Amino acid sequence: MIQDYDPETLPIGVLGRPHGLRGELALRPHNVGSRDLGGLTELILEQGGARVTRRLQAIRRSTDGWLVRFVGVDSRTDAEPLTNVPVRVRRAALPPLREGEFFVADTVGCEVRTTEGRRLGQVADVFWNGAHDVLQVKGEGELVIPAVPTYLQSFDGAARVVVVAWEGEDEVESASDE
Repeated sequence: MIQDYDPETLPIGVLGRPHGLRGELALRPHNVGSRDLGGLTELILEQGGARVTRRLQAIRRSTDGWLVRFVGVDSRTDAEPLTNVPVRVRRAALPPLREGEFFVADTVGCEVRTTEGRRLGQVADVFWNGAHDVLQVKGEGELVIPAVPTYLQSFDGAARVVVVAWEGEDEVESASDE
């Protein structure tokens, strides 16, 4: 299934277990090297097929991510039902992108072509593999393409096209075996 592109929000991570007794939760970002989230005032939680906006009482850096506390979540018991809930942010709440930057989540739904113009499929999903983002491309088959400069050549958000340096079937098999 191809995820829907959302021009208003971005997925940033998943809430982890409660931290302490006062309702704080760990926020595990998809990319630990991502931009500073300290200025956020709200997060969008994806629960039960719906998106619910929750105001933040506090957000602070931790060793491997962030610790967040929502308004109205005052105890560990209040926080427990929020464990493992995916989190999004409004794009407008983030600093502007620099020249040549884009959000990898914006590639979802885009057509993927090689530098020679051959169509490989459509980005069905993106995920973080611990080292970098990866595009899951579905076409005649399924490919996983690292979202690194070696492979990712260009992104045209307006045309919804990603161009990759990707050669033949042999590379597809070796890339998916890693």
